[in-house]
Amino acid sequence: MKLSFDHLVHFLYRPPLEASDRLKKAGFHTVAGGRHESWGTYNSLSYFGLSYVEFLAVEFPDIAASAENPLVRQLVAEATVGEGMGQLAFRTDEIERWAERFEQRGYQVTGPLPGSRKREDGTFIQWKMLFAEGAEKQRRIPFLIQWDESDEARVNDLTRRGMIAPHENGSQEIAYIALATGNLDEAARDWQEWLGLVAGEEFADERLQAKCRRVQCDGADLLLCQPMGAGVTRDALSTRGERPFLIRFAGPGSSVHSAGIFGGNYEWSSI
Repeated sequence: MKLSFDHLVHFLYRPPLEASDRLKKAGFHTVAGGRHESWGTYNSLSYFGLSYVEFLAVEFPDIAASAENPLVRQLVAEATVGEGMGQLAFRTDEIERWAERFEQRGYQVTGPLPGSRKREDGTFIQWKMLFAEGAEKQRRIPFLIQWDESDEARVNDLTRRGMIAPHENGSQEIAYIALATGNLDEAARDWQEWLGLVAGEEFADERLQAKCRRVQCDGADLLLCQPMGAGVTRDALSTRGERPFLIRFAGPGSSVHSAGIFGGNYEWSSI
């Protein structure tokens, strides 16, 4: 069953447009997303084709506190952890089959749940979400999303609305998202067990001070990183645990820069 990377969820505990303003100063095109009225949350977005970064925050705490959506529950529960990258989503058009697969492997499954967002212009978009949880809670299983429209229809609509648009800094795609882990081989086995994604051979990344294995995926690769010494990977693991901590963008016209955005590391460079 085919999967594509869909988006990275960055948790905020302030208005999402504050993150958009920081990204705009770094040369990224960002837009207001809208409101999830049944969950009490709202967001802003930055697209790279159909892959994107979502800055998600609580707007109405009373609604969010009672939401059945595990992502919103995570957002609420991790307020004490602080702002930063929280979760990954992968896109499918076979969400019911994935639910069966997770159940057959003994995972606790939530969904598929209906989702919708009210845009700034008053229109709605809709999707389904699927969550799975295993006995090992150190690493969160990414959630799956199935949009009501085809990829082609979404690209056309998002481009027409100006949500997919060029980035001033030259970034065109997500090169990879780095995830901190305390055990590289165990993390690689988990990703293959969860989603059937296979990690490549181990290599050392001196800049991240980590030994890494790359997981190739349509839409964005993943970089599993176990710290080798002091540095950004060890800092991320010790402060926020086993989760995404860095996203790197690429494009032929971009310069090498980096920026910290409310607990997350954003980098862009030429390829």
